[in-house]
Amino acid sequence: MKTNRLFLTLAVIFNLGMPIVQAEGEVPKTLDHLPAKEQFEPWQGQEGELRLRSFGDFLIHDRVSWMADKSSWLYEDAIARLEAEGLWEDGMVPGAEEVSATIAGSEDYDFMPMLARIAPFTSYADVTVANLEIIAAYPDLPISGYPQFNAPGSVLEAMKAIGVDLVSNATNHTLDWFSDGAISSINNLETLDILYSGSYKDQDDFQTPRIIEKNGIKLGFLSYTYGTNGIPIPYGEEYIVSMLDLDVILSEVEWLKPQVDAVVVTLHMGPEYGEWPDDQQQYYFQALSDAGVKLILGGHPHVLQPLAWLNEDETFAIYSQASFLTGQRELENKQGGITEVTFKKDEQGEVYVTNPKFMPTFVLGVEAEKMYETVPLADYDRYAIPDGAWWWDTLSARMTQLTDQVDIVTHLETQWTQESK
Repeated sequence: MKTNRLFLTLAVIFNLGMPIVQAEGEVPKTLDHLPAKEQFEPWQGQEGELRLRSFGDFLIHDRVSWMADKSSWLYEDAIARLEAEGLWEDGMVPGAEEVSATIAGSEDYDFMPMLARIAPFTSYADVTVANLEIIAAYPDLPISGYPQFNAPGSVLEAMKAIGVDLVSNATNHTLDWFSDGAISSINNLETLDILYSGSYKDQDDFQTPRIIEKNGIKLGFLSYTYGTNGIPIPYGEEYIVSMLDLDVILSEVEWLKPQVDAVVVTLHMGPEYGEWPDDQQQYYFQALSDAGVKLILGGHPHVLQPLAWLNEDETFAIYSQASFLTGQRELENKQGGITEVTFKKDEQGEVYVTNPKFMPTFVLGVEAEKMYETVPLADYDRYAIPDGAWWWDTLSARMTQLTDQVDIVTHLETQWTQESK
């Protein structure tokens, strides 16, 4: 079976429980400009603490899927560049068979070249979550883009490979291919053992709490969307997507709270391309904070919106994480980021959020000309990001408009390198 072919120094980030393979004393070339650690080690959790990293929308346009086609010259060109940098080689990465070529019929598409450069930053945590904006139901349904999206199932394999443990799948595109598409996408997630929250295949699935436990801390996850682009939810299948109804949300938060140490809610809402949360966003975020939700992750605007502490630092929030991998063309729509928080349990057994960080990202690439690739925005000189320095200053200011009690970092910590500011 053919699989993705990331260089062995990147294999350790996949967090697959396989033997660590790494050239001794070697830092991946994508990180060689950062302060190296004295000792390279994969992520090791600590009892009573849970580090979570989160990022925004996987908005896979058909033009993104075409670039992932292994037979395209764009794909071959991207592989050649990665090989020239020592980041890709022929052969099978140990353990990669657990996440590669497992979605039958999706083997001709490979999204790993788009994520290879950002991968060291995504999985260096206890839990990694992302927003699955679209369904990934190919080959059950044809690949498509705006306005009714559907991506190859192999995009989920790439997400699994970079460490994603859970996706929010309640978005305005959940029903793009109606119930059949949503359920097919869920089946692919289950094949890869990726947990999902917000769209469910049946009533029993809906009533099963989404809980992840690490290091003695239990997190519970809920996700909701403002709408489904006018596509009605079939009668009797209300479980297929969780809608933005505050009374329902608050009742589900109360149902989940006794089962976990902290609740995390993802809200897919807000004005598209708006740099500031609207009144409805602020109202919902405050209501969830009042209800005791510890972390609120926003999505849908496709641009970054500020970070915030609510209720005297009881709740941490980001109003919009924007997009993480997308085919959108405007510079501001190519920007996103990785949010990091640490949940800590005190001596009384209470869990609270601490030490929030945010690392801006950017999606390189030009439609039909050069592969889309997600990279740290701070590396704007290295990757010739247009107006990179200006965007860095602009986003650093925007993200801290509501609080300065958060670290905007150029590069989050990896197993090879230290955090950088």
